[in-house]
Amino acid sequence: MIQKQVAKPEEPASLPSEKIRRYRRELEDLKSRYQALAETASDVIIQVSQDLRIVYANSQVHGIFKTTPKKIVGRSFAALFPPGEFRRVEDRIRSYFLLSLAERKKRGISNHMELLGETAGNEILPLEISFGVSVSTNQGRIMPCIIRDISERKKTERKLRYLAYHDKLTDLGNRDLFHIYLTEYLNETLRYGERKGALLFLDLDGFKKVNDSLGHHVGDSILVECTHRLHNCLRESDQIFRVENLEMERRKEGVFRFGGDEFVILLPHLRDPREAAVVALKIINDIRRPYSIRENPDLPYISLGVSIGIAIIPDDGSDISLLISNADIAMYRAKERGNTYRFFTPEMNREVTRRLHLEEGLRAAICASQLTLYFQPIHRNGDGIVGFEALVRWVHPGEGLVLPGDFITLAEETGIIVPLGAMVLLKACHMLSHLQRHGCSNLYLSVNISPRQFDDPFFESKVAEALEKYKVDPRGLKLEMTEGVFIRNPVDASLRINDLKTRFPGLTFMIDDFGTGFSSFSYLSKLPVDVIKIDQTFISGLDQEHNRKIVKGIINLVKSLDLDVVAEGVQNLEHVEYLEKHGCYQHQGYYYYKPMTADELLHVLWEQNHHDGEGVCSGWKGTEKENRKRRPKNGSGRSAAAAYEGAAGTYQGD
Repeated sequence: MIQKQVAKPEEPASLPSEKIRRYRRELEDLKSRYQALAETASDVIIQVSQDLRIVYANSQVHGIFKTTPKKIVGRSFAALFPPGEFRRVEDRIRSYFLLSLAERKKRGISNHMELLGETAGNEILPLEISFGVSVSTNQGRIMPCIIRDISERKKTERKLRYLAYHDKLTDLGNRDLFHIYLTEYLNETLRYGERKGALLFLDLDGFKKVNDSLGHHVGDSILVECTHRLHNCLRESDQIFRVENLEMERRKEGVFRFGGDEFVILLPHLRDPREAAVVALKIINDIRRPYSIRENPDLPYISLGVSIGIAIIPDDGSDISLLISNADIAMYRAKERGNTYRFFTPEMNREVTRRLHLEEGLRAAICASQLTLYFQPIHRNGDGIVGFEALVRWVHPGEGLVLPGDFITLAEETGIIVPLGAMVLLKACHMLSHLQRHGCSNLYLSVNISPRQFDDPFFESKVAEALEKYKVDPRGLKLEMTEGVFIRNPVDASLRINDLKTRFPGLTFMIDDFGTGFSSFSYLSKLPVDVIKIDQTFISGLDQEHNRKIVKGIINLVKSLDLDVVAEGVQNLEHVEYLEKHGCYQHQGYYYYKPMTADELLHVLWEQNHHDGEGVCSGWKGTEKENRKRRPKNGSGRSAAAAYEGAAGTYQGD
């Protein structure tokens, strides 16, 4: 067999016949050893001549190529590969005959190569070939090659790549795969110039509440169902076509998950931007259909919405970061209304830039203590002012007076609300301590606490710091929170509130904006709250029958639980009369007082104490002659004498 595979060398005429026979025996012995060693290998070992013909093959060729050594020896090396595949690497294979290992290394040429092989049955499979150093023979140079089947390795690599580029829960492409696809799409758009597409940025409305209240397992089930619904909303033309690439195997993707409840959809073929709106509307209608949870059939149907921002390609950007940013901006504008879509516009970008400037300015204002407090009194018929609410105000150096609705929302979204809320609490307690030291111990001050502020693990210590720093009697402080704070985790919220009440006897809690959230007798009866504030939208709409019924119902509910009730947004005498008729006697609103500075509040308190006869500050009483001397001259409170002067003159804020 060996003689057939390797030609015999010619006999040198000058050598004695005995030496020739000995060399032949040694050569045959070396060939036998090589063949025995090659047959023990698990890989295919072949020898290739310089004209790329197979001169030797071990028996392992049957395992990979489904043939025998006898059938392939003497054939072209190209017979083991698909024609196009071999032509692609032929020149590189020929170069191996001429280069030593050192020269290959110096030139950066690898000794290994991956390419596709073809079996005798025309099956295609991935191979790795290692090329040895060629040696000179009387028939030219011979190069050994080792061939391995790497099908299993490729399967593992594909699986690992798939896991790296896909979301485990939904099986959607993740952010990294999205970047690859969008880069390819943008390159094609720039190359051909006539393509138009759209990027849709989606965020589920109400998902966080479901996830927090019902658990992550329910949230995961909803995300999987959302994925199915999104796929059903896309047309075949909305899918991205895969580019064949041996280094990364990919499949069609049109929907990508960015994490949490955010999704991105790429629509690569649009004739008109309005087609993106059609897809967005279909998604909105499908997503808002109620969800049933198979794992827990006892749960009620769950409803969600979706906000969608749309950026048109290439009109709204020709690079990835700009497109994502613009679609994200449009999505947040859509989220202001909820369950709708918005196309990106340059005006939105200007608004975002303004918000960024406001955010930077707000952070600087907190550090520099540039924010100040205003106070809106709370009035009770027969007693006059019984308390007041602390309201933060910000005069921006470039923007002027920034409305609370603008920067409080910004602070909540960015997390700035936590340090901002702590600062407001300190300033409010400072003001309250002055009033208490000057005889106004019957007044209370309420301070708003945001959900993110309440969730802060250091919230209790910050309340304690404010009370203890200014030696405030806790009976004068009321903390206002919206219903959402309690709904998310009522047990934990109740425990934390009770801990604070135990530590600071007399400290009370109010539910603000009652009636706009999950108003329920069942949860309200279990919460350790003391006061309910009826939201001003119901008060301002008392001219409508359904609002009157709601307000009356809230008052009756609160009275049945033996809680106090305050109505905010009281603007006229009709509001006052209706509220008092049904048992709500504490009112807050422009009918009585607008928000005012600390000095203006002190002036109003002085007027009430000495002019209206509804005194709440016992330390400010005196004879008529003394009262005339102490009365402020200009309404600012800065010229008041005695107790009033003490209160106004020493309160400077923090």
